[in-house]
Amino acid sequence: MTEYRLHGPPGTGKTRALATRWVPKAVEKFGPKGVVICSLTRTAAAEIATRDLPIPLQNVGTLHALAFRSLSRPKIAEGEIAAWNDMEPSFKLSGGKPSMDEPEVRSDKNNRGDELMGLAQVYRHNRIPREAWRQDVAVFQQRWEDWMDAEGYVDFTGLMETALEDVAYAPGNPDVFIVDEAQDCSVLELELVRKWNARASYAVLAGDGDQAIYGWRGGSARAFLSPDIPEENNYHLTQSYRVPRAVHALASRWINKASYRYAVEYLPREDPGAVDYSQGNGRHVAPLLAEAIADLERGKSVMILATCGFMLRPLIAALRRSGVPFHNPHRSTNGAWNPLRGGAQRLLSYLRPDPHVHGDEAAMWTWADAKAWTEVVRAKGVLTSGSKRWINDLGTDKERCFERIDTGDGRATFGDCWETLKEVFALGKSLDWLEDNLLASRREFMEYALTVARKRGAKTLREEPKLTVGSIHSVKGSQADTVILLPDISPSAMRLWSKPGDEKDGIIRTFYVGMTRARERLVLGGRWSPYSVDWRS
Repeated sequence: MTEYRLHGPPGTGKTRALATRWVPKAVEKFGPKGVVICSLTRTAAAEIATRDLPIPLQNVGTLHALAFRSLSRPKIAEGEIAAWNDMEPSFKLSGGKPSMDEPEVRSDKNNRGDELMGLAQVYRHNRIPREAWRQDVAVFQQRWEDWMDAEGYVDFTGLMETALEDVAYAPGNPDVFIVDEAQDCSVLELELVRKWNARASYAVLAGDGDQAIYGWRGGSARAFLSPDIPEENNYHLTQSYRVPRAVHALASRWINKASYRYAVEYLPREDPGAVDYSQGNGRHVAPLLAEAIADLERGKSVMILATCGFMLRPLIAALRRSGVPFHNPHRSTNGAWNPLRGGAQRLLSYLRPDPHVHGDEAAMWTWADAKAWTEVVRAKGVLTSGSKRWINDLGTDKERCFERIDTGDGRATFGDCWETLKEVFALGKSLDWLEDNLLASRREFMEYALTVARKRGAKTLREEPKLTVGSIHSVKGSQADTVILLPDISPSAMRLWSKPGDEKDGIIRTFYVGMTRARERLVLGGRWSPYSVDWRS
């Protein structure tokens, strides 16, 4: 087996190079079914899948998905957390899918199982012998394994371990095995990759050690870059199509602080760009908000990033008060980062008749529209008896859901309110009416969409927000015209920051990834606590 490594610094088009050069060449020699390409995260795998590659869709996916298929789709333990909690209340778990967004294992006084589970995963991904584990973590892991064995379950990490032990080759027994974002893989995951590679004619590990930022879950730049391979098997992408000169210069100085790296020639794009420093910080957010709004009003896309999501809470609160639309399309299930989800759609459905919002598309409600917005309003005094059920049935009926509500049905369904609604729309008081008639249980859900509509105009809700908010980990692989970066780290990370080594390198690389999301301008926020890095140090 021959291993090639494709090193792609930020913005050099690594995934594009795979899709346009490496994969077509492999397909030409071995055929479409002879090539498998995978990545660690669903986001990266989805990016690969959108490239219209000349290989079957089942040959593209995450490493976990390939292991899952190779083991004949076993039942996953993380999907049965309720049963575990009933049997082991002292090791209760909160459940949910493993997060790729937070570089912290958090301890909850009333839910210690999550801490122990997180540490066990790190030990397993780093292939640390059980005798070297912390004793309480080893006790937890033994009980977890006993339960899984009794029930016939496998956990997510166990997919990797079992495949490494029992499965000789990747699904389809490919001739070429390609791994994108290979620097994100753990020691365990790369052992599996290389075992499967042994049956292939050759393998391509594409990545960038400088962007290896998942050390807290076992990801390892050293594992990606080891063992040594012949230098002619290392391919370098050198030209960034994203990062301008000023940002590139700062980011290059910053990453050179790392004690371990595989440096390649890396050139900025021919644009001066800018690096600015703000007086705003994670607590005093007004200057940061002003920076974001100024660039948004110039039509620029903006990201506001921190090392951990909880550090963004004061800024998110200010954005909500100001009615500035934001989201995180890379983590659409995170409600804190996507507060318009659901509420905006319902408000737009309610405002369907308003030409100031929908322009030429303004029209009377369909039953689907009515279902969307009546779900958040009270029935008493608004609808006739039983109308909510009637609207729901018609709004979900495949044949009638897009049928416009005529005057007769409108009066029968809404009663006297039908005429009232026409009047409030004519007087421009439609938002007042909806807010006055919201269910108490849905006020918080609708509050932000209403704030945006009042302060920025309801038409704004039809547009995808140009402001992204989230952790650095959540936006890896994406970009924005302006990036506003907070320097804060956690107390535990601050202890690592003071000691040279792999852990400090991980923090350095995380901020490097944040910096290199900027296509035009990087704004570095100020410090507000001792638990933060100094940009100028």
